[in-house]
This record gives sequence, structure tokens and C-alpha cells, in this order.
Amino acid sequence: MIKGAVAARYAQALFDIAQDTDNIAGIEGELRGVIQALDESRDFQKVIFHPQVPAGVKKEIVKELFAGEISKTSFNFLCVILERHREFYLKAICEAYINLANQTRNIAEVEVTSALELPMVHKVNLMQALSKMTGKEIRVKYQTDPEILGGLVVRLGDRIVDASVKRQLERVKERIRETQVG
Repeated sequence: MIKGAVAARYAQALFDIAQDTDNIAGIEGELRGVIQALDESRDFQKVIFHPQVPAGVKKEIVKELFAGEISKTSFNFLCVILERHREFYLKAICEAYINLANQTRNIAEVEVTSALELPMVHKVNLMQALSKMTGKEIRVKYQTDPEILGGLVVRLGDRIVDASVKRQLERVKERIRETQVG
């Protein structure tokens, strides 16, 4: 709960600055780069999230790592995050900002998980159905997970539709347990 509130507050502050400077998309791209760096570099994570590394050292590392790649606004924002010891919320803040940017452009990001790679025709049909259902432009991130056995798991914001074979089998198992014999 606290993480969401902190992320929303900081993201809104940055979003307001981005709106004032008419740079919503630019800052969004820079924040996506920050998320990517956090996801891909274990060393970067260790330094940024280590509580005994001083904020000044963290700021210097961010400055060197993102030199020429992020705007002064984004750099200053990252410095504020580091100075206030909010680095544990950094990824959530970036994601909250991206959600705000998507809301203003009427875009919904969707994650679709399937057991196997979906054929292109199914991807197109799914995108059209989701777009019609939400009334928004849809951006889909596809992933595969053989453990769901079949079907789909669709995550749209806070909503999850689990139409996987694995979940259906779990429901059958629950019903069998609930059934009393005799």
C-alpha cells in the first residue's frame, strides 16, 4: 500500500513537470531506459539499492551511466529520489509515470501469457477484441509459460483474466474436494 502511494505521488510530480515542459513522451522513454538498466544490471541494482552507499556516490554513478541519454529534468528527478532514500520505489515510480502517460494518450498496456507462441492472426484478433472492450489503443506484451498448459492469462492494469488450462484444472480439483460422498 505504501509503495503504491509513494510511487503515485512522485510519478504525479514528475508528470506535472513533464506536462509543463511538453515532454511527456521524452521523459517516458528515459524512464523506460532506467527500468531496463535496473532489470539488466545486477551491479547497478546492488549499488543503487545498497543502504550504506551514500546518495552522492549513487548520483555520480547515475550521472556516468546515463550521461547524454537522459534530460536534466530526469536526472534531477533521479537525484531527488536518491537524496530522499526512495530508490527502493524507483521502478514502481517509473511504472506509475508510464501509466499516467498512457492514460493521457488513451493507451492500455496488456500482458498476455500463453503456453505456446500465439500465431499472428490470434494476436491481431486479441488486440482488436481488447481494444473494443476497453475503448483504448492496446499495446500487448506477449510471453510464454509452458506451466499454464494451454489457454491464456491476460493482465490489463489491475485486472487479471486467467483462462488457462492450469487454472481450470485447479477449479475442478477444488470442486472435487468440496463434493461430499454419501
